[in-house]
Amino acid sequence: MGKLSGKVALVTGAAAGIGAATAEVLVGHGAQVVLGDIRGDLVEETAKRLGDAASAVTYDAADTASVEHLVDEVIARHGRLDVLHNNAAITAQAWTRDTTVLDTELDWFDLTLRVNLRSGYVAAKRALPHMIAGGGGAIVNMASIAAFSGGPTLVAYGISKAGVATMTKYLAAQYGRHNVRTNCIAPGAVLTEQVLENVPGVTEAAVAQLPYTRAGQGTDIGNVVAFLASEDAAYINGQVITVDGGGTAGTPPPADTAIQAGSGPVPA
Repeated sequence: MGKLSGKVALVTGAAAGIGAATAEVLVGHGAQVVLGDIRGDLVEETAKRLGDAASAVTYDAADTASVEHLVDEVIARHGRLDVLHNNAAITAQAWTRDTTVLDTELDWFDLTLRVNLRSGYVAAKRALPHMIAGGGGAIVNMASIAAFSGGPTLVAYGISKAGVATMTKYLAAQYGRHNVRTNCIAPGAVLTEQVLENVPGVTEAAVAQLPYTRAGQGTDIGNVVAFLASEDAAYINGQVITVDGGGTAGTPPPADTAIQAGSGPVPA
């Protein structure tokens, strides 16, 4: 029996990347998982790869009615919804269109907030009555470390993710007493397909900057989603959990000063 056996989960933006990895982790813990994405063929292929416990719905996170239909389809298929992972976000095109305040077009800014922030709000609004009627549930939103500091690019993305973190606090405060816990993950560098395709040298750069031995993988985030969705996290509500290999903890020493495994005394 997995920690999520008997639970029904919805993962948005699940055709590839972190969403697909998270869906796979949730299935591994025993959940029935519905994968939502705008890329219909790809999300169907991903769900098929995950087996009978997974199914797919094609939807558009920028369209309110489509988001509502996605949640309704989960209820139609399974009769309940226990876990909502709001993961959908604009990523691939953002590398070229979402840059600085002066250069980012307003229509792109509006679309980014609509997909990255508003879609999660709509999904939660639609899912909450079902969770409450079912005795409770868990919402896990996806922010980013970009939500907490400025940078030379991705201004709309960072602002949208800051909104996601704040939305998490409101959902937790307003519905925690209905046994619906809401938490948020703020990933650092995660080597998804889109990141690898759009950021040259990202693997080497991440390792050079992190106080750790590698950059993140999709399953690193999926494992935290599964934890927050489970009873292991029953007293965790309204938190933003940074998963970044220590990237926001501080600057590591030069690589040649790193302690090699197996050398030197072992701390008591």
